[in-house]
Amino acid sequence: MGKPFQLKIFEKFLKEKGIAYKVDEPLAKHTTIRIGGPASFMVFPKKEDELLEIVKNATELDIPWYVVGGGSNLLCADEGYSGVVINLRNMKGIAERSFAPDATLFLEALSGTMVGEVISFARKKGYSGLEFLAGVPATVGGAVRMNAGAYGRSFSMLVRRVKLLKDGKIEDYEPKDSDWTYRSFSKEGIVVSATLELVKSNPEEIERKLKEIYFKRKASQPLAEKTFGSAFKNPPCCYAGKLIEDCGLKGFRVGGAKVSEKHANFIVNLGSATAKDVLALLREVQKRVWERFSIMLEPEVKFLGCSM
Repeated sequence: MGKPFQLKIFEKFLKEKGIAYKVDEPLAKHTTIRIGGPASFMVFPKKEDELLEIVKNATELDIPWYVVGGGSNLLCADEGYSGVVINLRNMKGIAERSFAPDATLFLEALSGTMVGEVISFARKKGYSGLEFLAGVPATVGGAVRMNAGAYGRSFSMLVRRVKLLKDGKIEDYEPKDSDWTYRSFSKEGIVVSATLELVKSNPEEIERKLKEIYFKRKASQPLAEKTFGSAFKNPPCCYAGKLIEDCGLKGFRVGGAKVSEKHANFIVNLGSATAKDVLALLREVQKRVWERFSIMLEPEVKFLGCSM
């Protein structure tokens, strides 16, 4: 926990460097499920060097820090976070690194860039590969870290290089197959950017795929409601949502949190949910599935300041 004098020194550093920040910023404003108390500091770097200096100073001052992007797949404690939350939403940008007009395109996207923006950029250029993530509210950094996937495809299939901040320096890294697992990228460090390989395709076909995936997702998932995305990882045998549904838990509620009636692997904030409500609901779902199927569901959601 950062002590008051350490936090004052850190704030002085932010002011001197002109880095945007907020004090006691509600985490609920920065997560898709809209839950979470205040962070001591929330900082908004725009460039690599700002990010590097923020991490360096917080570490030297022994102030805990945590990185967020779009705020999906994240549940924050009601009490908030006594430390620095590094929000990468301002680290945005897309650049073409190399391309063959009739074959492939390599795009580098900064960590805070929304995947939807990359999809739109690629579509306009006539390149395909990201359609399976249409409608997913993830940043590029989050998509790397969670190895975002759907419909038999995953982000790892497209990533050719990742720029990471680790041990006080930024390095380029070419991921190996062993770095990727289901919903995870194991290499340590903050994702600064990712270079993706996309393939040339017919613009009409790209548009058709995007619409098909988006409307499929909209029909089966509560996209318009406050959720953090999938609550549990799918076990090897089957779909987590089907197991939860077979336990009769659609619509099951704890306080202001409810199992979605549209898709059982989504937890919905009805407007007044707390992290405690969601945690209690997750534990109950996990318990019921275990009792009926002897399968222990593993959370897909990450936790900040709280845990199951």
